[in-house]
Amino acid sequence: MNLNIDKTKLSRQSVTLLWSAFRLILLIGISYTILYPILAKFSLVFMKAEDLTDFSVQWIPKHFTFSNVKIASEILEYPACLAKTMGICILVCSLQVFVCTISAYGLSRFKSKLRTIIFILVLGTLLIPPQTYIVSLYTQFQHFDIFGLFKLFSGKDVNILDTLWTFIILAVTGMGIRSGLYIYVLKQNFSSLPIELDEAAKVDGAGMFRTFFSVMLPNAVPTIVMCFILSFVWQWNDTFYTSYFASELGTLSMKVTEMGFLVGEYFGNWASRTSQQGQLLISVGIFLCAVPLILIFVFCQRFFVQGVERSGLVG
Repeated sequence: MNLNIDKTKLSRQSVTLLWSAFRLILLIGISYTILYPILAKFSLVFMKAEDLTDFSVQWIPKHFTFSNVKIASEILEYPACLAKTMGICILVCSLQVFVCTISAYGLSRFKSKLRTIIFILVLGTLLIPPQTYIVSLYTQFQHFDIFGLFKLFSGKDVNILDTLWTFIILAVTGMGIRSGLYIYVLKQNFSSLPIELDEAAKVDGAGMFRTFFSVMLPNAVPTIVMCFILSFVWQWNDTFYTSYFASELGTLSMKVTEMGFLVGEYFGNWASRTSQQGQLLISVGIFLCAVPLILIFVFCQRFFVQGVERSGLVG
């Protein structure tokens, strides 16, 4: 009898050990897939062009230099471009997350016959590819008018393309980049909170807005931070909407996409952008663009994990 129990226990331990080993191997593989491009770009930051043709150089450069970072920073106008992009992302993402939070709270707490239909429409913004309505949005922003008021008072509409207003309008109307996802995640968070919190606040004399800002909002801080991080990252890396609506804003992501042309202008020789030095500077520019995002994830990963846990996206 004891022998059978020992065999059963050994079998369970073996299965647990194999499952743990499988998860470890899977985690290592996923981590390698994610980290390898970052490490590969980082290893190029301090290399000279001759190290690229030296087959003995793999990760550590033989000719260590900071000139690549200096030249790439000058080409990108990195300090000014970084500050501008940071300001745009903080403003747009703050408005977007605030609007999504209010929308999610309304969908989770207020009963209405149209609530299900509205929520389906919200999810539809995730399913419908933006390429299907990008031309319509472009036309609307090129001839922007609010209920015909601009034409009524000034006699003409307004062209807001290549201005920050395009992203602000998308953010405050709930049509920003991945807004449907943030509304869904925040709705899941608010739905998981007990309704007794609202009832207790109502008994204490709190109105709708007081309940939202004083009771519900503090309980959703990790999820809100997670949504803000995701919104910031997608806005930071966006080139699709930016190239259509605000290509002249000079954001860092757009500068990086034009890095090949900027390298040619910097050296006064268009052939230099395809040279080893040009390709090296493009890689350094990509890494400089990614550095702020890496720092954000390093310092905010605790909020990100808590937000995922509270949103109900994990089992």
